[in-house]
Parts: sequence; structure tokens; C-alpha cells
Amino acid sequence: MDALPDPMKVDPATLLFVMVLVTSLFVFLKYVFFKPIIQVMDDRETAIQSGASRRAEATALVEQRQADYAARLKELRAQAFEHRKSLSAAASREKEALLEKARAESAQNRERALAELRATQESAKADLMAQVEALSESMVSHLLRRA
Repeated sequence: MDALPDPMKVDPATLLFVMVLVTSLFVFLKYVFFKPIIQVMDDRETAIQSGASRRAEATALVEQRQADYAARLKELRAQAFEHRKSLSAAASREKEALLEKARAESAQNRERALAELRATQESAKADLMAQVEALSESMVSHLLRRA
């Protein structure tokens, strides 16, 4: 049993071998395994940041376009209101012109009708006066014959 190593004894050669082995394993893992993983994680973080900045830019662009759209919509509504207002004013002016023309024609027709009525009245009056004269002469002559 003396040939077996004592588990509590520290063998410097074995200790040195384990230290070299752990150090080389650490260096190997650091440069061969962890470095690419860290590089991939850094690249991923950069891509995420880039995506966030692009998203922020897109959000700003959308907000700016919405503001432009709202301003343009407000402007178009104002133009439509002004156009409607001008059309309403034009319609009102045309309505007033048509009413004025109708009033003028009505007044003219009324005057013409009154003139015709007066002429007819005068004619009828003259006819009646002539008939009265004829009847009065007839009556006078008839009464004179009887008397």
C-alpha cells in the first residue's frame, strides 16, 4: 500500500500540471469559446440599438407626417368652408337678382295691366256715356212724341 499516493499529500508536479491545465483551459475557452459568444452578443446588442433608433426615427417620421396631414386637412377644410361660403353668397346674390327681376317684371306687368284697365275703363265709360246720350235722346224724343 505504500505504492499508492497519499491523498492528503500535495504532489508539486501534479499541482503544476493541474494549474497549467486549468490556465490553458481558461485561455482556450476565453479566446475560442467566450470571445465569439461575446462578439455575437455585442453584435446583437448593436442590432437591437440600431433597430430602436430606426424605430424612433420611423415614429418621428410618422408623427411628422400625421402633423402634416392634420395641417393639410385643416387647410383644406378652411378652403372648403370658404368655397361653400362664396357659393352661398353667389347663390344669395343670384336669388336676389332673380327676385329683383321678378319684382320689376311684376311691377311692369301690373302697370301695363293698370294702363289697360284704365283704357278699358275709359272706353267703357265713353261707351256708357254714348249709350246714356242715345237713351236720353231716345227718351226725350219718345216723350216729345207722346206729349
